[in-house]
Amino acid sequence: MGRAKPSKPRRERPASETHEPGMPLPNWPSSHVSAQLTGDDQDECVKVTIHGVDHYLHATTAHELHTALGERLDQFNGVTRAAGLPGVRE
Repeated sequence: MGRAKPSKPRRERPASETHEPGMPLPNWPSSHVSAQLTGDDQDECVKVTIHGVDHYLHATTAHELHTALGERLDQFNGVTRAAGLPGVRE
């Protein structure tokens, strides 16, 4: 009979979905989202943290995220302005 393999510690699955909290957190917006460069020793060069979940992105992915968010915010502004409300991206 062989030796029993030591069990690996269970890794918690990262959040696959997050939502805005019901009440704003202190220090908004940095408590909700931040972005920083990771440094020369990292494969991914941008770290984006949203609601405490870190996402490490290559520059090209970060750029595409920036473009996609801008397009969605422009669409959202069209809806809010049509309703007589201010937009979030002026």
